[in-house]
Amino acid sequence: MKILLINPSQVGLVNKKGRIFNRIWVPLDLANCGAILEKEGIDVSILDANAEQFGPAEVAKRATGYDKVFITSTSLDRWQCPFLDINPFLDTVKAVKGVTSEVYVAGSHGTVRPKEMLEATGVRAVIRGEPELTVLDICNNSKLSDINGITYLEGEEIQNNPDQKPVNLNDLPVPSFHLLPMEKYSYEVMGDHFCLFEMTRGCASKCIFCLLKPYGRGVRKKDLDKLILEVEYAINNFDVRNAYFMDLEFTVLRKQVMEFCNHLIRKNYNFQWCCQTRFDLVDDELLYHMKRAGCRLIHFGVEAGSERMLKYINKGITMEAIRSGMKKVKKAGIETACFFMMGFPGSSNQDMEDILEFAKELGPDYPLFHMVAPYPGTRLHKEVMEQPGLNFSDDTLFPEAIVENFSLDELKRMTRKAYLSYYLRPSYIFSRLAKGQFNILKNQCKLFWSFVRG
Repeated sequence: MKILLINPSQVGLVNKKGRIFNRIWVPLDLANCGAILEKEGIDVSILDANAEQFGPAEVAKRATGYDKVFITSTSLDRWQCPFLDINPFLDTVKAVKGVTSEVYVAGSHGTVRPKEMLEATGVRAVIRGEPELTVLDICNNSKLSDINGITYLEGEEIQNNPDQKPVNLNDLPVPSFHLLPMEKYSYEVMGDHFCLFEMTRGCASKCIFCLLKPYGRGVRKKDLDKLILEVEYAINNFDVRNAYFMDLEFTVLRKQVMEFCNHLIRKNYNFQWCCQTRFDLVDDELLYHMKRAGCRLIHFGVEAGSERMLKYINKGITMEAIRSGMKKVKKAGIETACFFMMGFPGSSNQDMEDILEFAKELGPDYPLFHMVAPYPGTRLHKEVMEQPGLNFSDDTLFPEAIVENFSLDELKRMTRKAYLSYYLRPSYIFSRLAKGQFNILKNQCKLFWSFVRG
């Protein structure tokens, strides 16, 4: 049996709907699936059309001859924030169906909208949630009725089988990086020779806008020995020098992070990395060890610029805690990327100004301003559905924004203004030039221009 796993190509550096960055990152979930199938003796290939920049026709050509084809709408790095324009994915599915009928789709979109995605694609089945165990089950079973975690058509009836059990991260083999074009992955603020890893899956926080359904239930961790094995395999076999740990709250396992950092310090690899966490999950001692271990950048979700809005979105943190955390990170000499979201229900012009002013006060190296996307499967989406006066900006399966006090065009102008107001300040430009990272600055400018021009 020959199996093909596909990560479809997106269009351009910035996806126009929602202004979502399209980075060329390792499809880690597909690498996990590939490793599981190889362990079972199944002949498997991965086609990362996003990295190779293959359009639907080329993907279909390369999919010819495979017994089963799996196409993801969102690789793991996009589970929480999936692309809102699903047309590139649908075009790829349509093209591949022209060469084989055994097509299955996975990703966040099918997890939260399984019936609609089944109807839109006409595939054999939609995989809901984490794909790893379900992909293996599909390859080992001929009867869809025996497989958990899928939605499929039986006759004229749509069947929703029971959910798949959560993945035990310690049972996953080392990701099949050898099936991927590892030389093509990069992060514009870190560099090339780039890879993704995960130590945990899931999130304990309850923000109303976060799409967590694709991660399965609860928060699960990978043992330190296994994480080290994967990182060292990538460093030694693929010359990985830069990495992003995709955990939603990396430092929530403080003790394990400290042990991991101490290991990296002892090994002294040519390896730097970044992660994502919360400002109330860092402290001076932890940050000191992270810096020594090669941590160069931390992503933080700030989201709002007032106590009122932080409380409304159930962020579970105060502005003072954010300020305090930022001071500690700067003291440690670690760069920051902060996410801000514009257009929550109840937002006023003052709230929008507060976001920009708070961003300037905090002074992150890379602030990112986005419109609030009401993803299906979140509390926020449910609120828009139920509360009078709140509307979606469009009637697609995955709307771009929430329309209440501001139109979609107004929200777009506000986010563009925030970028221009922050990044074009002379003080910011001089601070970046002073760091001397000219290749990174060049890549950052390219991304910035791609965002603001549209």
